[in-house]
Amino acid sequence: MEMFLYYLRLSLRNLKRNSLFFTLMITTLAIGVGVLLANLAIIKSMASDPIPHKSSVIFNVSLSTWTNNDPSRSEPLNVMRYRDAMHILNNDIASQTMAHYQSQVYTRATEAKNLTRYQAKVRATTSGFFELTDAPFAYGSHWTSDNASQVVIGHVLNQQLFGGGNNLGKTIDVNDQPLTIVGILQPWHLKPLFYHADGNQAFNLTDDIYAPLETALTNEWGITVRTTSTQAFSSPSDTREKNVFYLQAFVQLDTPQQKASFQNYLDSYSQALKDAGEHPLAINNRLLDVNQWLAHNNVVDESMLAFGLATLLFLAVCIFNASSLLLARYHAARFETGLRRAVGASKTDIFYQGFVESSLIGLCCSALALFFGWVFLQLSLSLFPKLENMSDINAELIVIGVAIALFTSFISMLYPLIRACRNELSTTLK
Repeated sequence: MEMFLYYLRLSLRNLKRNSLFFTLMITTLAIGVGVLLANLAIIKSMASDPIPHKSSVIFNVSLSTWTNNDPSRSEPLNVMRYRDAMHILNNDIASQTMAHYQSQVYTRATEAKNLTRYQAKVRATTSGFFELTDAPFAYGSHWTSDNASQVVIGHVLNQQLFGGGNNLGKTIDVNDQPLTIVGILQPWHLKPLFYHADGNQAFNLTDDIYAPLETALTNEWGITVRTTSTQAFSSPSDTREKNVFYLQAFVQLDTPQQKASFQNYLDSYSQALKDAGEHPLAINNRLLDVNQWLAHNNVVDESMLAFGLATLLFLAVCIFNASSLLLARYHAARFETGLRRAVGASKTDIFYQGFVESSLIGLCCSALALFFGWVFLQLSLSLFPKLENMSDINAELIVIGVAIALFTSFISMLYPLIRACRNELSTTLK
């Protein structure tokens, strides 16, 4: 411990005496580490498991129920018809089942003194949504009936309409329809938004209003998601009887046996449609778990992976430059090293002192790298605005950033230290 403190004092003195040199070196490394840290933050958000404790048992349901003999429709659709969704909801195999679509409405608190209306994103769904996604309730619960005039609202909308707090039982006007609040969610950050990963919406914030599917259709709340159809329809409620594909479904299947049984359930349904002449294409139904579903929708942008590789190469260049600077510095200080060797310091002592110095430089580098990482992350988000709500430098990344900074600092000093220790004492003293 005494020797460590001595080497620490010696390193501090060296840093002060060569402040310009070490500032240049630390800045070089910090820029490389900061750029890498910013990209790690983005890639980590894109590739994260949004619900890790059950992502392997939640499955997206994609059905092949297209009504025309069109070979381009041989792949199962990500969306389905109302009657297909009802068939899935009526199964007795899955532990949890939900169907949904997205809409947008204008809403206000019924008792509000002003007439300000807020635009709100709606998830028209079924009660199984909350159990399946583990939506965190702050107050209340979900609705009691599929046709109830009841809603669950998110934390942000609760703040906008009421300033927060327990507002169960209060009424909001949604497109001029009075609906009662029966549940309020806690702040909920689902990264990525797996239940709506297609359509470049995987990095959106969670929804403002959650309403019964039947209520949304009856009140003619518009469909703001991908829709394809073989029949014309006049309104959202008209889709119940038409071949309009817009709903998505997810199921929770806790065991391989459940999954196999549910796959048979889907295939039997498609076969019944085929036998009735309503489905001429080959049966090709698909169940993808959460991470498979995210991969299917290319949630991890390949351009970000390529950019991440480029930042690794950039960091390698920074390490090489810092190592070159240190090599020049140790060469200039070879007489000081020789003097220390002459008075009894061994090669191990020289290496140990260099290790302490590299650790000190690494700590300085890590502090600066975290700042650069935050700056570069903001610049990256300006280039990829869809990630604005997803990426941040959290505690885990801070630890990773510090570890990378210490490691790169040591790697930068390793070769110069080996060269300094290999110098023969007699040659140096000459």
